[in-house]
Amino acid sequence: MAMDVMAVENIIQKAIGSKSEVVNLSHRNIKVLSNNVSQLTHVIRLLLNDNEILMPPTEITQLLQLQELVLNNNKLTMLPHGVGKLQNLTYLNLCGNPLGFLPDEFCELINLHQLWLVNCQLKSLPNDIGNMKSLEKFSVRENALRSLPKSFYNLISLHWLCLAENMFEELSSEFKDFKQLTYLNLNYNCLAEVPSCVLEMSELVTLLLKNNVIKTVSDDTVLGLAKLTKFDLRDNMIDIKPDHWKVKVD
Repeated sequence: MAMDVMAVENIIQKAIGSKSEVVNLSHRNIKVLSNNVSQLTHVIRLLLNDNEILMPPTEITQLLQLQELVLNNNKLTMLPHGVGKLQNLTYLNLCGNPLGFLPDEFCELINLHQLWLVNCQLKSLPNDIGNMKSLEKFSVRENALRSLPKSFYNLISLHWLCLAENMFEELSSEFKDFKQLTYLNLNYNCLAEVPSCVLEMSELVTLLLKNNVIKTVSDDTVLGLAKLTKFDLRDNMIDIKPDHWKVKVD
């Protein structure tokens, strides 16, 4: 353990001295982040994934040049106060941390293009998440979401969205406003029908609905989704598939 701490400190000191823009501290058994991390003010990309970090790493809130922050697979139960100051952040990965919730200031990260929140024990998203209008790619797979805040539909730059492995029973009609969305993953939810709003999503090419509780799909719905290159209905409750369907359901 002492060797790990020394190795991490050496990496940090070298990065400070050389003004490195990329610092990789992943897979280092880090439990508490060194105070010296706050001196990495020139860093653009910081990798802290696959460690044992439990306490909110307040040191990173000083890294105002940071564009990419990778914190997946740690033990964080909350984010540091001041995280909203990271205004240059475009990529954030928090997957595999038992966060439970996201603070309101999280929504101040308005320049994020990609946000990864897989398996974070979330039951809801912040009401102001719609402020993050630069989001293009967003995954909140494997949580406990039943609904989305109204402001979510302001994220009109989204082109890739994964809501798989949650508890959605329906989708709001406002999904039709996602005019740029090309990929929508709704696998492993509780949807009883193919959401009608997807018929109005003109750019959608991939729609994944595997393992829901869908019993029937009308011919009109299938025809309306003919533009899709991938439409997955496997492992639902559809007993009869008309011969003229080209979609695979089993």
